[in-house]
Amino acid sequence: MAADEEHGETAARRPATFDPEAARRHMGVDADGFRRVFDCIWDEVSRRRSLLDAAYASGDLDGVALQAHTIKSSAASIGAEALSRAAAAVETAARQQTAEALALAIGRFNAARETLSRLAGIC
Repeated sequence: MAADEEHGETAARRPATFDPEAARRHMGVDADGFRRVFDCIWDEVSRRRSLLDAAYASGDLDGVALQAHTIKSSAASIGAEALSRAAAAVETAARQQTAEALALAIGRFNAARETLSRLAGIC
């Protein structure tokens, strides 16, 4: 059973977890160009994740929402749809100030980031 099906969703109803080819075509760059863009954006996502973690640890929900919003957009631009969706859930939970939902969303965000790291060969 596919991971999406375990949660009652099929791949046909959800975007791919990671679609670098679609992102590359959208950017209009070759594979080498995409890799350079991906690396730059991934560095930014990693930096923002550290800021998000610090904001979460200090209870700064506005800071959590800001970092999640930026990660959401950055992830989408490189075809990392699952990470973008996870960051959107973090942003929403932080803005709604729901501690339980935020903790769950952060766990899913971290899992999506680890999955993307494996898929992209970043360890």
